Amino acid sequence: MFIPVSGTIRAVPLSDILEDLRRRKKTGTLTVCRDNVSKSIYLEDGQVIFAASTDPGDWLGESLVKTGKLSQEKLDHALRLYNKHAGLKKMGAILVESGLVPPKELFTGLKIQVRDIIFSLFLWPDGDYRFEGRLPSGIIRLQINLQGLIPEIIERIRQET
Repeated sequence: MFIPVSGTIRAVPLSDILEDLRRRKKTGTLTVCRDNVSKSIYLEDGQVIFAASTDPGDWLGESLVKTGKLSQEKLDHALRLYNKHAGLKKMGAILVESGLVPPKELFTGLKIQVRDIIFSLFLWPDGDYRFEGRLPSGIIRLQINLQGLIPEIIERIRQET
């Protein structure tokens, strides 16, 4: 099956797009946009290594609060530090350097954040997608087993409906 580099996830399901990219061992960024929100999945040799979102609910700090690894008060403190640095430092670095989150907890939080972003994309009924064969500089490379993630996504979708 030929999967175009751009289109809509209503016409081509996200699972088919990701499987095609995995099978062809593609490296690059798959971005899906809907209602002024864009979510990106970063792949290296067909494997998911990271994800990002413009939705504030998907951001690292919010993910750490949702999982109980960070209190809302500590997140507010970290956000003040982040704004003080005018966004020149990544939130993860601020959280670790200021002692708000241990490095191991940050790593776990990043993996949960990536899983949640990917899961949320499977709930979108539609959106425009585009694959570009390049990765942004400075991304953290996590190893996310997409094949292991699919059963988890299916179970979470069942629970949501």
